[in-house]
Amino acid sequence: MLPIKHPLSTLSATFLVVASMLGTGILTTTGIILSLLKAPEAVILVWVMGGILACFGAFCYGVIVKALPRNGGEAIILREFFSPVLGEIAGWTSFVVGFAASNAATSLALAAYLDAALPQLALSHELVACGTLVLVTALHSIVGPSGIRIQTLLAIIKFSLLAGLGLYGLMLASPPTPADVESASRMAGFGPDWGVAMMLVMFAYSGWNAAIYVAEEAPNPGRTVRNAMVIGAIITLLLYVTLNLALLNSLPTTEIDGVIPVMAILVKSLFGTQASAWFSGIVAFALLSSLGASAFIGPRVLATVLSWLAPQKPTSSPSAEVSPQLFWLQAGLSILMVITGTFEQILTIMGFLLGVFPVLCVLGMYRIKEQTPAVARYLFAPLFVGVMSIILILGAVQRPAEVSIALLLVFAFSLLRFGKYRFA
Repeated sequence: MLPIKHPLSTLSATFLVVASMLGTGILTTTGIILSLLKAPEAVILVWVMGGILACFGAFCYGVIVKALPRNGGEAIILREFFSPVLGEIAGWTSFVVGFAASNAATSLALAAYLDAALPQLALSHELVACGTLVLVTALHSIVGPSGIRIQTLLAIIKFSLLAGLGLYGLMLASPPTPADVESASRMAGFGPDWGVAMMLVMFAYSGWNAAIYVAEEAPNPGRTVRNAMVIGAIITLLLYVTLNLALLNSLPTTEIDGVIPVMAILVKSLFGTQASAWFSGIVAFALLSSLGASAFIGPRVLATVLSWLAPQKPTSSPSAEVSPQLFWLQAGLSILMVITGTFEQILTIMGFLLGVFPVLCVLGMYRIKEQTPAVARYLFAPLFVGVMSIILILGAVQRPAEVSIALLLVFAFSLLRFGKYRFA
C-alpha cells in the first residue's frame, strides 16, 4: 500500500491541473478542427469558447468541493447529490474513459512525436506507446506520491516549451495571405461540425477538474482546489489561444488542414527541419507529465469506487491507501485500447463522455443553493450546462458510431452495477 504523505498545496495542485490539461489535445487537434470549420477565425473562436467553458466549470466545481471536500471526482459528486448508482457508473466511466483511454491517446501521441524526432528508427507506434505506459505506471506504483515531483518537472518543461513557441511564433507571424482571407468566407455554417470541433476542444481542455480527484489531500480543499482549477484553466486558455494564433498566422491553412502533429510543423516553419526533430523529441518526453497526471489520479478514483463496493471493510479514508494493482489495472486497460482502437476514435468517445458527467455535476450544484454564489447559480452554471448540452447533441448527430460506443460503455457499467457485481 502507498500512504499519501505529502498534502497538495495550491501551487502543486495548480501544476497538477495544468499538467493534466497540457496533453494530446493542443498538440494534435487544431488541424482536424480546421478541416471541420474551414476558417482560422472559427478555429480561434472554438478554442476561446472552450477555455471560457472550462473556467465556468472550474468555478462551479470549486463551489461543490467547498461543500463536498472528498476524493473521487464526478463519482463522489453524483453519488452524494443524486444516487449511489449514478456515482458508481460515473466512477467506472471516469476511470476507464477519463484516465485509461486518455493515457492510451496520450501515449499514441507521444509515439507519433517520437517517430517525428527519430524517423530513422522506424519505431512501432503501438510498441512505443505500450512501453511508455509500463514505464510511467512503474514510476507511480513504486515511488508513490513522490512521483508527482518528477511529473511536475516535466509539466514545467512542456509548458515553458509551448509558451516560448507560441510567443516567438506570434512575433514572427506574417499578415494573412489572400487565400487565408478568402477562407474566412468559406467558414462552415453552424451545425454538427461545430459540435465535433467543440468536443475536440473540450477534450484538449479536459483536466481542468483534475484537482477535485485529490481534494482530501489538500490542507484546505475548498480554497486550494477551487483556486487551482480556476488558475490552471485561465493559464491554459491563454497558452492555447497563443499557440493557435501563432500556428494559424505563421502557416497557410493548406499546410495544416487535417494534419495531426501541427506543432512540429510550426517549429519546422520557424526553425527548420533539425529544430523540428529536436522539438518533437522534447514534446514526446514532456508528454510523460500528462501520462503521469492520469497515472497518479486514476487509481485514486477507482480506490474510492471500490470502497463503496466493499463497505464492510473499515478504512479511515478510501484514498489514503492505493494498491499498486490499481495502477497496473489502469495501465492494462490503456494498453488494450492502444492495440485495438484508433487515435481519432478514442478522442471522439472521450470527448463525448467527458462532457456528460460534468454537466450532471454542475446541475447537482443546485442541491446546495444556500452555499452557491449568485454568479455561479445564475450565470456560470446555466451557460456551462446549456452550451455543453448543445455541443454533445451536435457531436452525436455528426459522429453517431463513436457516440454509440460511448453510450454502450455506460450501459455496460450499468449492467455491472445492477448485476450486483462485486470486487474483493
